[in-house]
Amino acid sequence: MALNRKPSSNLQKRELAKSETTPGQLSLSFTDGSQLLIRLASAAPPVPDRGTMEKVLETGSRFVLVLDSGSPIELALADPGASISLRDAQGTIEYVG
Repeated sequence: MALNRKPSSNLQKRELAKSETTPGQLSLSFTDGSQLLIRLASAAPPVPDRGTMEKVLETGSRFVLVLDSGSPIELALADPGASISLRDAQGTIEYVG
């Protein structure tokens, strides 16, 4: 699985504050007020309550968020290339893919 440099650099060192799962979507909020929305092809796995983002791995529809603890959050994207959006605390888009 390959490192996805753009979201990795945008998410690196952000601390998880909260996660919310709805059918077809995972929302991760960070302590700096930013929010990551991911549209999913299947149910989201359990997400740890705490952790710091380290890197993002991606191949096709497989999307993996790796936390500083080494814990991976493995997800299946609904539409590779168009399922992820990251907004800062003011709502400005930082990454779409």
